[in-house]
Amino acid sequence: MTLRQTIGAESALAAAVAAALYAFTLSPGVGAGDGGELMLAASSLGVPHPPGYPLWTLAAAAAAQIPAGALPLRVNALSALFAALAAGLLWALARRAGIGRFGAAAATALYAFSIPVWRSAVEAEVYSLAAALFLALVHLAWFAARSGAIPGVRPRAEALFFFAAGLSYLAHQTLAAPALVLGSALLAHAFSWRRLAAAAGWCFLGLTPALVTAIRSGAAGAYAWKDRAPLEALGDVFSRGAYGAVAQNPPRLDFAAGAIQGMAGVVLSGAGIVAAALAAYALLAERRGPGPGAPLRLPALAALSIPAGLVVLVRFTPDAEHLAQVEPFLIPVVAILALYAGLGASRIARALWNAARAAAGSSAAPARLLSRAAIAALSLAVVATTVLHFDRCDRSGFRLPERYGRDVLAAVPPGASLVLDGDNETFLAAYLVEGEGARPDLALRHRRGCAFGDAYGLAGLPRAAWEERAHEADLAAIAAGGAGVWYATLPADLDRAGVVTASRGLVARALPPGTPLVDRWNAPDGWPRSSDLLDGRPERYDFVTRKLAVSYSDAAGRAAWERGDAAGALAWYEDAARPQERRTVRPRRRRLGLRRGERLPAHRRAARVAARGRGRAPVGRRPEEQDGAALRLPHRPRLPPSRRGDRRVVPQPEGRPRDRAPLAH
Repeated sequence: MTLRQTIGAESALAAAVAAALYAFTLSPGVGAGDGGELMLAASSLGVPHPPGYPLWTLAAAAAAQIPAGALPLRVNALSALFAALAAGLLWALARRAGIGRFGAAAATALYAFSIPVWRSAVEAEVYSLAAALFLALVHLAWFAARSGAIPGVRPRAEALFFFAAGLSYLAHQTLAAPALVLGSALLAHAFSWRRLAAAAGWCFLGLTPALVTAIRSGAAGAYAWKDRAPLEALGDVFSRGAYGAVAQNPPRLDFAAGAIQGMAGVVLSGAGIVAAALAAYALLAERRGPGPGAPLRLPALAALSIPAGLVVLVRFTPDAEHLAQVEPFLIPVVAILALYAGLGASRIARALWNAARAAAGSSAAPARLLSRAAIAALSLAVVATTVLHFDRCDRSGFRLPERYGRDVLAAVPPGASLVLDGDNETFLAAYLVEGEGARPDLALRHRRGCAFGDAYGLAGLPRAAWEERAHEADLAAIAAGGAGVWYATLPADLDRAGVVTASRGLVARALPPGTPLVDRWNAPDGWPRSSDLLDGRPERYDFVTRKLAVSYSDAAGRAAWERGDAAGALAWYEDAARPQERRTVRPRRRRLGLRRGERLPAHRRAARVAARGRGRAPVGRRPEEQDGAALRLPHRPRLPPSRRGDRRVVPQPEGRPRDRAPLAH
C-alpha cells in the first residue's frame, strides 16, 4: 500500500471507532435549544433561524427520508456521522503533519471525545458539519500549497479549496474567518488578479446551495422560522439581518478580556488537562526552533481567527450563558489543541525511546520496555480523559427537553392561546405541535412572529414598533377572557402594565390588572425536583439543559412563596440552586448557589430568614437596610413572579419594589 492509501485506511478506522462510541451515546429524542426547530426544518426541508443553514438542512432532509427509526434519532445520527468524519480527517491531518501513529491516535481521541465535540455529535446541531468542513479546508489548503510544482494541478486544487470555502460559510458563518486566513495564505504565493478573480468565482459557486433557502421560504408545508419573502430569506443567509446587529455591545476592554479568558477556559476544560499538558509541552519544544509542528502554524492561526472575530466583531457579554452559546463555535480551536497534544505525545515517546536506547548501549530490549511503558502511561491518560468525558456526554435515554415541552403544553387548558418567546419553549413546543401532532387545540403565538406565523401582524412594521403592537394585541386578548392567554415567559411590558399572572406549573395565565387571585396552584405530589431531573449530577449537562431542569423547582418554589410557605419555598429554591453550584466558592455559599461576592436574591433571602424564624436582616443586607417588610410573608405579593429570559421578577410584599435577580448563572 502507498502512504496515501495507508493514511486513508487508518483514517477510516479512526472514524469508525468514533462513530461507534457516538452511536452508543446518541440521544434518542429532540434536544434543547435549537433542536426542535432543526427537526422541523429537516422533516420539511424548511428554513430555520438565520442564517438558515442551507447546507445542513439539505443533508438533514436527506437523512429524514431514511425509513428507519424515529425522526429525532435519524437527524441526531447525522450529527454523529459528521463528527466521525471530522475525527477521520483529524487523523489524516496528524499523519500528514509528520506525527506518528501513536501521536495521531492520541490527537484523534482527545479531539473526538472532547466535551464540545462529543456533545455536538449526539444531538441535532450544525456544529459537527462545520467542524468537518474546517478540517477539510485545512486538508485542501495543504494540498493546494504542495501542488505548486505539478503543472496544471494547483489551479484545480485552489478551485476545490475555494469552492469548499463557500460551502463552509453555509455550514456556519464563523468559518468565514479561517477560510479567509487560509485563502489569503494561498493567494499570497505568486499573487495575481486572475487567481483572485478565479477564487472569488469558485467561492460564489460554493454559495449556490443558499438558493434552497429562497426556494423553500414560504413554500407550502415547509417550516419557516419567520414568514419572509424569498429574497429576504436569502439575504438573512449572509447578513442575519433579522437577528439585529452583529455587535452585541460597544467596544469594552473588560468585556474583551473576559471573553478571551472565558473562551480559553471553555477550550481547555472541554479538551481536558491531558490535552492541555501535552499541547503545552509541544509548544515549548517548538520554541527551540522549527520542528514537526511547523505545518500546524497556519491551521492554528486560522482556528484562532474564530475567537478573535467573536471578540472584535460580536463583542458578546462574557457571562455563563453566552460562553455556553459560543462553546461549539470553538471546536476548530479544540482540533488544533488536539493536534498539538498529539505532537507532544509523539515527542515524549520518541524522547524516552532515544534516552533509554542510549542508556542501554547496544541492547534494545530495555529501551523497548521503557518506551512501551511510557506509551502505556500516555495511553492510559488519554483513555481516562475519554472515560471522564463519557459521563458528561452520554445522552442515551435522555429525554428531558421533550418532557419539558410536553409539560409546558399539558398545563394549558383546551382552546387557550399560548404565547412563547424563549428558544427552549418556542422550538420544543413547535416540534411537538407541528411535528408530532400534540395539542392541536392550542393556538400558539410568538411575540416576534417566529415559528407560528405572524399572528400579531408585524410584517412591514419597523422593529421598534413590534413591542407596542404585540402589547396592544395581548391586552385585548387577555381582557376577552375565554380559555385565556397563557405565557411561558411573561413579557416585561405586560408586567409593567400590572397584568396579574396565575401560575400553573411551567406556565401562567395572564389576567387583567387588579384581578384577585383566588385559586393558587400548588406543586402536586411527585412534582420533579431539578436535582432529580439531572440525576444529581448537574455537571454532566450543558447550560441550556440545566436551565430546563431549574425551571421545575423554580416554579414550585414560586408557588410556595405566593402561598406564604417560606420553608417550602426555601427548599425548592435551594434545590433549584444546586445545578448552578460551583466548586470554587466556599461551602456555605456553594449550598446557596452563589459565586464569590454575589448576594442571595431577595426572594430567597426573605424565605431563608422567615423559614428559620429569626428576626434579623436577610443575608447580604446591612442592619440599616432592614425595614422588616421583606419578612412579612403572610402579606400576599402583589404580583406572582414571571420570567423573561433567565431573569425572574422577584415577589415582594405590598408596597415594596420588585427587583430582578438572575437565577441561572
